[in-house]
Amino acid sequence: MKMGEFTKRVRSDAIAGPLRRAFTPDRWNRAFGDLPAPDAEDQDIHAAGLVLHEKLGTIRSILKLSSSDEISATTKLRAFLALANYDFFVTRDKTGLAIERFMTERAAVSQELYDMEEMAAVKLSLPGGAAWMPNEVVEGIVDGIELPIRVVMQAKPDLAGNPRMNRIQWDEAIRELNLGVLYRFAVDLWDDCLWNSYKMIDTGPVKVFLPREIDVLRSYRTGLARRASLSMGFNIQATQFQREAFAQGMRLKFRDVCGIERRGKRQVIKVAKQGVSTGILEQLSILRTHAAEPYYGELLEERLEALHGLTLSTLMDAWTFISRAAQMLAKSIGEKHTQNVGEDRVHAWMPEYAPTLQTGALEDALAIAAGINKAEARRIVDFFTFRGMAGQELWAQPLVPVGPDKVVPVFAAVASPNLRRLVDVWMRQTGVDLARRGPAFETHIQELVIDAIQSSEVLSPVAACITGDYTFRPSGSRDEQIDLIFSIGNTVFVAEAKCILEPTDAKGLAMHRKTVLGAAEQALRKAKAVEDNRIQFIEDASRFGMTLSEDFKVEPLVIVSTSTHVGIAALTVPVIDEHILGRFMDGELEDIAYQPGDPASSKRFKTRFYSNAAEAEERAPGYFASPPQMKRFIDGLRVRVVPLYAADERDWAGQVVTMECVAGGVPLSLQEQARSAIKGDPTTSITHERYVDVP
Repeated sequence: MKMGEFTKRVRSDAIAGPLRRAFTPDRWNRAFGDLPAPDAEDQDIHAAGLVLHEKLGTIRSILKLSSSDEISATTKLRAFLALANYDFFVTRDKTGLAIERFMTERAAVSQELYDMEEMAAVKLSLPGGAAWMPNEVVEGIVDGIELPIRVVMQAKPDLAGNPRMNRIQWDEAIRELNLGVLYRFAVDLWDDCLWNSYKMIDTGPVKVFLPREIDVLRSYRTGLARRASLSMGFNIQATQFQREAFAQGMRLKFRDVCGIERRGKRQVIKVAKQGVSTGILEQLSILRTHAAEPYYGELLEERLEALHGLTLSTLMDAWTFISRAAQMLAKSIGEKHTQNVGEDRVHAWMPEYAPTLQTGALEDALAIAAGINKAEARRIVDFFTFRGMAGQELWAQPLVPVGPDKVVPVFAAVASPNLRRLVDVWMRQTGVDLARRGPAFETHIQELVIDAIQSSEVLSPVAACITGDYTFRPSGSRDEQIDLIFSIGNTVFVAEAKCILEPTDAKGLAMHRKTVLGAAEQALRKAKAVEDNRIQFIEDASRFGMTLSEDFKVEPLVIVSTSTHVGIAALTVPVIDEHILGRFMDGELEDIAYQPGDPASSKRFKTRFYSNAAEAEERAPGYFASPPQMKRFIDGLRVRVVPLYAADERDWAGQVVTMECVAGGVPLSLQEQARSAIKGDPTTSITHERYVDVP
């Protein structure tokens, strides 16, 4: 879609949009009127900017508690944190009940297979009538608390003194947290209008926002669902591997938190002996392993100037420790939580949901657990402390200061993180050049293909991969550097590899889409260069052991480091990731019928993609164009309408049309088994197992 001049200038910040302090309706209207011939998108952006600025202004005008000078900063911060942590426990309880209900309903249906994604996609009904998935509620808790905390922290307040929690009007504090969620929603909606071509239809009292770039939503929602599926599969496999390793004497290098106690006014965080660990620490170690991409090796161990010589690997270890300490606090609160439910003396028990950690105790224990000195531990604790500074976020900095030497953890941020994303955030915050990941990713993909070819009895006689930094130099036309080029039989695959940040917001999604489309253009151009210069390419490729005849076929590919956009073509070019590529090169896909009560007895099922070289060559283009393991995610897409509430009686309400993906059905290798069961095949035994994809 061609971009209008007004939209272009707003995107480049040449015209101040509604999120900037310099914005006023008069300046906005004047800037719009000064440009000749605005197009339809310009008009949509202009209209959306005015109404969303109005909503954001209304929300800010209602915020009283966070900006009040009559209540101390430490009191306000503890109140907001207590409410957020309380909401985390409520969400946890509601989720448990929803999952129990799901399993009970499924158990009542005979001979039915279901996968873990369906169970994870249960929804919780919240006040207001809308239903949300648990992860959406948790994200709302963290995003909602960030605005009032930033408002309190922006004046760099003195946090000394005792909190006076009896001065808090809890209804007002709850309202401000809800307004924080609404504010973040409105900000994200503006970014969707600006970057992803959302169109507003103004019907008067209700404004409807519609997407025009459907592939943007499709690629994002399927990516979210598949990423969750791959994470579950990795977790199951890693847990089983870890149990077997523990049985053989392996121990975690990192030391666990075994208690938090008071000794007079001093807090002590007790560190367990080396080799002693709990199930929670073991799960955190799996989460940490999953977050470390295989091609991140050198980056994780590089000493960073911003951390005074510490590494990202040390930072990840420290996050594990801080998460464990926070969960120890959460456990103590959870034991009292059931007693508080239904208790109407909110002022008496709500403050308990903001338990503090003394920074000195954190530093002492972290130094012991991570094997670092006290000064290094102090720098790390400071790094993970949220002070409302530009570039900080509560997910990455989950400790909020409430006194000169005290912090309160945001339970939702440490219990349900996307740690793979946080590693990228920490790289950015510590000044790591993210562009350095690109060559490492390209090398990783090359090695994946080469190893698969060498280990395959079917592919090794007929497939080849050009190694290293390859540039094709056809006479009479431009040189083309090709990230990955391999052949199966007489078919050549020309791939553009892109190591991109997994998008988590509207602008990030737009930049991701732009990068993928650019990669598709490059793949098409490079494939054409090979196709138009066949004889020269045959001669050049022969140096790498690639044997081709003059009628060889050329297939372009885009390979991304993310789950977003996988399975959704860009400019007709298939978009895949290393898992899709690797499974075909291996020749088979494996799924697990997971037995929660007895993981060791979980059954594995395989789907073979080809049995000989001719089938591999014939089926590869179709497989990459429409990966069969993506079908259930694409089939799980559906329209969803999300309410945008009015902040007060002066404000307008809206509806946002989006999509969601619930990956139902049965994974690929189990579909034949499911069909047999449905047809009543007496030889097929079906139990109520949970199925996950294997990465």
